[in-house]
Amino acid sequence: MSAPHEVEQFQIGQPQGPALNAVKGLSLQARHAVAGERLRSLLVYVAPLALLALFPLIASTYQVSLLAKFLVYALLALSFDLLWGYTGILSFAHAVFFGLGAYALALVLKYFGDMPGATYVGIFLAVALPSLLALFIGWAMFFGRVGGVYFAIVTFAVGAIFQSVTIVWIEFTGGLNGLYGFPNPRLGLPGVWEIELANDPVSYYLIVMVLFLSLFFARQLVASPFGRALRAIKSNEQRVEFLGYNVPQVKLTVFVISCALAGLSGALYVPVGFVSADIMGILFSTAIIVWVAVGGRGTLYGAVLGTLVVNYLQAFMSDILVFYWFLIIGIFFILVVVLMPDGIAGVVQHAIRWAAHRRANRTATSNR
Repeated sequence: MSAPHEVEQFQIGQPQGPALNAVKGLSLQARHAVAGERLRSLLVYVAPLALLALFPLIASTYQVSLLAKFLVYALLALSFDLLWGYTGILSFAHAVFFGLGAYALALVLKYFGDMPGATYVGIFLAVALPSLLALFIGWAMFFGRVGGVYFAIVTFAVGAIFQSVTIVWIEFTGGLNGLYGFPNPRLGLPGVWEIELANDPVSYYLIVMVLFLSLFFARQLVASPFGRALRAIKSNEQRVEFLGYNVPQVKLTVFVISCALAGLSGALYVPVGFVSADIMGILFSTAIIVWVAVGGRGTLYGAVLGTLVVNYLQAFMSDILVFYWFLIIGIFFILVVVLMPDGIAGVVQHAIRWAAHRRANRTATSNR
């Protein structure tokens, strides 16, 4: 027998020499990319939170109260972005759920304001009543296969009905004059230690805290498998149903969550705003749609930015052009829709991608 051939042994799977250095370089770049992404995600929350925390120290009482009210609106727009921006469900009754939350807390304070823990009861009802109404409407609509423009028409009618009832039922709701004369909400240990939530920095900081917690909750929700199902329903509802998802149940769930957040924002509105029939009207529901459209649908933070931009522009223009400010707001909305269909958030994302692409090109050029 001939001697066996000697075979050179190679260690497969373990890069050697220059290949090993290249792999180490790639892994280092990957770690840096992950660290950079985490840092950017942290800055998205920390930087605005720090600015909002410092704002009462440098602004007047009026400016703080105005921003507090706009942040409540931002929470309302955030809740609507979950419904319209991520799921594609357009509702003209979202202001109804906001108004129910505000009226629930205000009425509890008006009739039971001296009772210990009345604020907590009012907040519970402010979330529970919109949730139950959303459950009833959503069950009838979604499981009845009513969607698209027909759902928008039904919610338009719901908004008109609730606004009319609020105006007519003067003895209970105050009608166009609204509710007033009730004690301020109080938080703390009922009957032991409580702090009033008047139009002051205490209410402001509470609103900021709830807004950021809600933003974090919404971010986790849309990043979950449930959130991916929402985006899939928006893209192609029939295909999602063919894949085995219970589409009406998914839509009902996000509708209830959205309306519960709207009710919570209504409760936060009580210390900083005026509770009247206007906050349940069709015009206010349309304003919510404008805020989200200007900011950018399906981004969450775009809804917050759009709300602040539109409301500050409205406050500024109404002081300068008393009779024409609404026309200016309308023109601004048309320009945003035509020139920036993805809203402010779309412009920001495009700028970030452009900067990242340019930085990558510079890095590649320098490594040659």
